[in-house]
Amino acid sequence: MSLQHMENMEKKRKIGARAAALVRDGETIILDSGSTTTEVAHCLLDRQELTVITNALNIALMLGGVPGYSVHMPGGQFKAPTLSLSGEKSVEFFDDIFAGKLFLATGGVSFDAGLTLPSLADLRLKQAMIESASHVYLVADSTKIDRTSFARLGALDLVQTFITDDGISDKAAREIENRGIELLIA
Repeated sequence: MSLQHMENMEKKRKIGARAAALVRDGETIILDSGSTTTEVAHCLLDRQELTVITNALNIALMLGGVPGYSVHMPGGQFKAPTLSLSGEKSVEFFDDIFAGKLFLATGGVSFDAGLTLPSLADLRLKQAMIESASHVYLVADSTKIDRTSFARLGALDLVQTFITDDGISDKAAREIENRGIELLIA
């Protein structure tokens, strides 16, 4: 199994390592599907007693065999490009879930349009993930900044922390911080 979108992998590896450094042993986290969140998962293999909720089959397979990990997945329709499950059944799964942290992926980060995705299929699922987490970390490489995709998830204030790479412009960094969002550079 492999993800179909594998651009900017060095940037995504750095973001994954920076994001994983925020996860402590024993935590409950949600990992969205995508290439950057897969890099977060790669960097979590040395943690102890994690509870991981993910809609990504590749992440579940990677972390599911780690002793002491509890991995949970929603049902739903399989989406090959992101190796993920989506749809209304996936959304319902998150109704009674609580996690300390969500590591969220996006297709585009626009200061006007907000967080955008390439399709409508994942909007409700990502909203449900956001509602289930006490802290939302957006993990996206700098090439997604000032880019608008097809469907709007919501305003940038859906996230508390944005983790990106050092390719972010000074102007974009100031704009993010001016909106009260913590910015972490990998």
